[in-house]
This record gives sequence, C-alpha cells and structure tokens, in this order.
Amino acid sequence: MQESKKEQRGVIQFFATEGVRSGEMHQRMKAVYREYSLCRSSVVEWPKRFLERRELLEDDARRGQAHRVITPEMIAEVNALVLDNSRITVDEINR
Repeated sequence: MQESKKEQRGVIQFFATEGVRSGEMHQRMKAVYREYSLCRSSVVEWPKRFLERRELLEDDARRGQAHRVITPEMIAEVNALVLDNSRITVDEINR
C-alpha cells in the first residue's frame, strides 16, 4: 500500500476519534495533502470504519485478488526465458 494513503488513513482515524466531521476533515486534509489525490468518499467511509473499532490502516484482501511474490530468482528466471525466446507469450511464462 502507498505510504501516503496509509498516512492519510491514520489522520482520518485521529480526526474520527476527535469527532471532526467529514466535510471539515476533507478540507483540512486537502490543505495538507495538496500533491496527493484525496478522495472525498474515503474521508466519508474510513471514519465510519474506525468508529466501528477498525484498527488496521490497510485495505482488506479482496476475493479473487492475486497473491504476488516477486523475488530476484523469479526475475532472473523470467529474464532468461525472454532472452532465450523473444516471442514467448505471457501464458507460456506463467506455466
């Protein structure tokens, strides 16, 4: 997860426990996080989650979401496959 989103959710969590309303929360955060995208719906949804005793700042795993593990060994193996056959397809690499 992007660190900026995690940080923003931490601020939302703090504001929610302080009783700051979502409209004011959004305005205050927009002033601070100018260079980052700040979705108004996030400033509405996340306080509800935190007030329902949610503690984690990360997204929940989604059903069917792929689990990715990228290691230097895997990168080297794929690189070798592509160097050996420049016409290899993604499906062939996945096997």
